[in-house]
Formats: sequence, C-alpha cells, structure tokens
Amino acid sequence: MIYLSKGIVKENSTEHLLQVARCGQEYSLSGEQAVLWLNGRFGFSEVKTESEKRTLKHLARMGLAETGAENTDVARYRILTQCVCCPAINAKPEIFLSRAEKEILMWLWNAGLRLTVAEIIFLREHKIRPEPRYLHAENRQALVEAIYTKNTIADNCLEQIMECAECRDETIRILLGLLKKKKLIVL
Repeated sequence: MIYLSKGIVKENSTEHLLQVARCGQEYSLSGEQAVLWLNGRFGFSEVKTESEKRTLKHLARMGLAETGAENTDVARYRILTQCVCCPAINAKPEIFLSRAEKEILMWLWNAGLRLTVAEIIFLREHKIRPEPRYLHAENRQALVEAIYTKNTIADNCLEQIMECAECRDETIRILLGLLKKKKLIVL
C-alpha cells in the first residue's frame, strides 16, 4: 500500500510530538503515526507491516494521508487527484528549477483558482502556457473555459481523460520533485 501525507507541520512540533495542520484542524501525532506521516511528507511511501497499514488507515480517516493499494503510476496519479497541491511560501530562489517546474509553479501561484492535478496535466497536454490572459482572478473564467468543454465538464470526466494523457507521468514526476524541493505542500 502506497501513500502520500497531507498537511503542514506546525512550528511547535517536537521530536516526540508532531503537530500537523490541515484544513483548519490541528492534529498531534506521535510514535508510528508521526513516523509514517513524515515518511510520506515529501513523496510517496509504502507501508509494509499490518501495524503500519492499520496506522495508515487511521491517518487516512483523519484526512492526513491519501492511499492506494498498488505501487503504480496510475495509483500515484489517482492519489494526487485526491490532493490539493499548493505552492509553498518559500524565500529560497528558484534558480535551480527546470522550465517545466517553473511553469507549473507559475500556474499554481497565479491561476486565480486552485488547480487540480488533472487540470495541470490538461494544461501541459494541450500546451497552454501561463499567459496573462489566463492568470489571476480577473481571468479565471478564460482559464476555466480553456480547460472545461462539453467533453470535460462532467463530474470526474477530466480526471478520467487525463489518466491516459501522454504527459501524465512526467507531470506527476515534476509535481513530486517540487514537493521534495519544498516548493509545494499537499493538502
């Protein structure tokens, strides 16, 4: 079983008690819960024992992890579609990021709405660049209309279509790289 942790570590955390915030709630994690959450904080992790599986299921019920039964590219995509990827507030310069990483961050920072993983993949698949006509709140309608058509507007339709997108795995790799570089947080 693979998983990805969700939430933000609070500053008042200690080595014995991990404080995690997500969606206005604060959680105190210790022992195996804290270890598992930290293992999935900057990328996918895998549980091996029955005890870890039980603990992970509890973290998932609390909303602090998304899980998948298989360790496949499709499973990673499906897990990420259940998460909200937000740009981290980070003072470090972005000079060591690739062009694709910078482009995804530009979308996440400036889209005028929270983009889903499927929407990010759609934008990359259709080579829609973060141009001023799509950026910021005043242009969010244009962005929504570029993504959602009669073929993609139905519930979960875009997620299903993007599951087969050619750039899906590369986009997931880029998002995970940004997460590892602490440029993203997963909620």
